[in-house]
Amino acid sequence: MLRIIAGLMIVAALVLAMRSYDKPRIGTPAEPRLATPDNSDYYMTDAVVHQMNSDGGLAYRMNLGQTLHFPDDSARLTDIDVHYLSGTDNYWDVVATKGRIPPGKRDIYLYDGVQGRHPRPNGPLVTIDTDNAWVRPDRDRIDTEAHVTAVEPGRRVEGDGMEVDLKTDKLRLLDNVQVIYTP
Repeated sequence: MLRIIAGLMIVAALVLAMRSYDKPRIGTPAEPRLATPDNSDYYMTDAVVHQMNSDGGLAYRMNLGQTLHFPDDSARLTDIDVHYLSGTDNYWDVVATKGRIPPGKRDIYLYDGVQGRHPRPNGPLVTIDTDNAWVRPDRDRIDTEAHVTAVEPGRRVEGDGMEVDLKTDKLRLLDNVQVIYTP
């Protein structure tokens, strides 16, 4: 009987010793438990994506506040700023609060208020505002079917739908276009 009690006391002492060994030491932070939300495979904050063109030059740089990437290669994005360089002597900056990349695609769908800025070579700054737009890097194009307002000094143009050809540096509104000239 004495052996059984002694054995139980040794087992209890070992259990207590192991429990105290697993506790984090005072003054050392416990390791954070990392988990990705919504079944994603990774999550990034303050990410910068560089996409190269076929000549090896920078096509665009995209700064992202948050990125949630999924196993099907889709992604949800927030606080997006796309600085598009490819194809022109100049650039396009396109910003949006939210965006997504569909599964298996490279196109970037921007929404929740999209603004664009384009300083023209030898010309004025053009700004655009729309609810949503697609940035299509493989086609050097930005497009939308939503209502668009484009403004440059002395002119405001509104219409439904837009195509921007980034190689030729052409912006075209598609339907119900109205132009207002101001002095």
